[in-house]
Amino acid sequence: MPSVIRKVKLSDTVANELLLLIRNGTYPSGTRLPPERELSARFGVSRASLRDAFRQLELLGQVEVRQGDGTYVRSPNAQTLSLPFRGLLSGSPQAALDLLEFRLLLEPEVAALAARRAAAGHAPAFELALNQQREAAARGLRLSKEDLQFHQLVAQTAGNPVILEVLALLRSLLSDLRTTALTGHLPELTIAQHGRIAQAILANDPERARTAMFDHLTAVVETSALKPTAQDRSSRPAGEVTL
Repeated sequence: MPSVIRKVKLSDTVANELLLLIRNGTYPSGTRLPPERELSARFGVSRASLRDAFRQLELLGQVEVRQGDGTYVRSPNAQTLSLPFRGLLSGSPQAALDLLEFRLLLEPEVAALAARRAAAGHAPAFELALNQQREAAARGLRLSKEDLQFHQLVAQTAGNPVILEVLALLRSLLSDLRTTALTGHLPELTIAQHGRIAQAILANDPERARTAMFDHLTAVVETSALKPTAQDRSSRPAGEVTL
């Protein structure tokens, strides 16, 4: 039986060609793209197809359409790249739990890598991060910003640029949860757990760092409004990691 040939939309082709021009520097970040009339003629497509291509690139964080001003090239960041995923999390406790489960699989290994690569020069940054958390807790503030900074520091210590980008996207997706389900009402517990993670990393003890991060992230869920019920756990396949 002959295979089905998928018809490629004109807007997909235009989006791909524009993306190549952006990446090869023809249209650098901050540049306003030529008017729709000019681009439509260049690519031989209608303005409708061109606007569809713009929408695709906007979702990728590659362009910004400014009403009445034009379309500008931009550098994608975690905030823009997370937009397509936010709808999956909105109003879905299970989707939020799945996101936290992914974090539980990833960040303990990042902590272990950080422990293998940590040097004496990293100690002041960890001490500063913990002191900032203590000061915020003493003022009765939530540790949202301080918590993000600590986990960013762990990722930076791991020294892998790909990990930094993935965790930046993950933190952006978690940002809404921090003000709803992940309320941060137990600052003393958070600081103590962060302290254990920092100690293990600075002691170059990957196994202890992995365990400390795993325990910390598990506690985050267990003390949050997203804590899974017994029914939630029983509905998962046998052997699946649960939070």
